[in-house]
Amino acid sequence: MSFKQKYGPYALITGGTSGIGEEMAKIVASKGVNIILVARRENVLSEKANILQKEYGVDVKTISADLTKKEDLDKVLRETEGLEIGLLIPNAAIENHGFMMDIDLEKELSAIQLDVVSVFTMTHHFGKKMAERGRGGILLVSSMIGHMPNPYFSNYAGIKAYIANLGFSLNYELKKKGVDVTVLSPGPTDTPMLNGAMGGMDLSKMPMAIQKADYVAQLGIDGLGKKPHVIPGFKNTLMVRMAKMMSISTSINSGGKMMDKAMNS
Repeated sequence: MSFKQKYGPYALITGGTSGIGEEMAKIVASKGVNIILVARRENVLSEKANILQKEYGVDVKTISADLTKKEDLDKVLRETEGLEIGLLIPNAAIENHGFMMDIDLEKELSAIQLDVVSVFTMTHHFGKKMAERGRGGILLVSSMIGHMPNPYFSNYAGIKAYIANLGFSLNYELKKKGVDVTVLSPGPTDTPMLNGAMGGMDLSKMPMAIQKADYVAQLGIDGLGKKPHVIPGFKNTLMVRMAKMMSISTSINSGGKMMDKAMNS
């Protein structure tokens, strides 16, 4: 089957108005698949939808929703009920960094609601429908951080570890039903989120390559159905593999020293 036959007629992309999500929306639309964009800001959603429709001639629907709120997650499920979604990309994410005990608890719980609860809920909801149809795809967005200890990003690291293992495990389960599951684990990427996450940090002291959003998005889409896991960039791939070869104690100390250097610069 072609990409459109396998993953159409609609792809639902959260966080699809900027960064990696926006680039994924362009790539998927270029393949003739209709798009459902989910993000918070109504005006930005309308602007991005108009661009996609004019550029690629696909139908673009928008849902204004803050997925840190359960009622908005319910809204997404309700408003997509009559649509056949063959591709799910739950890309929206937030993070908080620093000494975890200094971070407001509600901020961390909001991150869990967005990055864990909403991702699992949508994966379960739309994955079930895809399995019943015998086709579809789910591209989960983890992070390099999810594959190694990352002090000062503790909750975010735990969240992304959950996303990675969820995807790896579902890859086997859903393959039997004709549904592809791939996990994309980017390193630092030139996006608005990077500016917020890494503000005040010296990235030159971190042995990770900063990638362009369009490059990361293309590798993720290209890997769908072909690879269970995609890590953009040779240096980033090597770093993840090295972390997995270390003892837990060594990996913790290595990650801690790296983050101390970057944060204390």
